[in-house]
Amino acid sequence: MDSRVMGVIEEQVAVKFTGKVNLLSATTRQFLGHVLFKDGDVIQVRFQGHQGLKAFYQLLIQEYTLQAFAYVVEPEVVDEKERQIHYPFSVLKSKLPEVLKQYRESLKLRPPGQVKVVPDPEFIRNSTPVTNLEFEVLETLTEWNKVDDVYQHCKLLDHEITLAMVSLRKKGALKIVSAKNNP
Repeated sequence: MDSRVMGVIEEQVAVKFTGKVNLLSATTRQFLGHVLFKDGDVIQVRFQGHQGLKAFYQLLIQEYTLQAFAYVVEPEVVDEKERQIHYPFSVLKSKLPEVLKQYRESLKLRPPGQVKVVPDPEFIRNSTPVTNLEFEVLETLTEWNKVDDVYQHCKLLDHEITLAMVSLRKKGALKIVSAKNNP
């Protein structure tokens, strides 16, 4: 996939860059996040409140959905202890087409953002087995019950959250407590 942000990232990897690429809204110039490099490795990404792999893929999904970004490249000293991403860039890039495909396929299944959902206590009492992804969503639901909040605070990628919520709903693990569009 050839994209502006991906092109900038690839350039920094190729020149073994150490520093930060700040990501800004192309229209407002508001700071959205950054990509941190050490000797050409992508070691940390923060984007719209997310970090790590989720932030990396969310950034590229946003660009895929035609959000425009501006960026500022800033060389700086970077400490290895800031590393959150341990995969080589080639692995991150090779997974991108599959992530985009799963994202596109899951869009039609995503629940409305204002819906409030809670785990069904009966499901929990029955100790029905759940997958790791389902467990992450259930864990997030212990603190957040509005769908938009689950997507914001769960460490999974959006399509993983959607698929886990669909699966949990089929298992009878979730209850909708409010479908109103409350502010």
